[in-house]
Amino acid sequence: MKAAILKKQAKKAIEELSEEKVKVAIDFIDYLKAKEDEDMEATLEILASHELMTQIEEAERSLKKGKSGDFIPWEKVRRDV
Repeated sequence: MKAAILKKQAKKAIEELSEEKVKVAIDFIDYLKAKEDEDMEATLEILASHELMTQIEEAERSLKKGKSGDFIPWEKVRRDV
């Protein structure tokens, strides 16, 4: 769905909420905006790091060459959270 349609639906939904629920919705929207800003900040930090970008480029080259053995499977790296 396009953003304009989604925003229109969100505005309609908010109009139907009680004042208390609108406050909760605003808090949640503020949280989402802050989270989006944090995500962008992290992305910019990665892009600014020459070392990380070199590692990413090397990994992409390895993947293109089919060298999947150069990588540790996600299941072995992740932590159960």
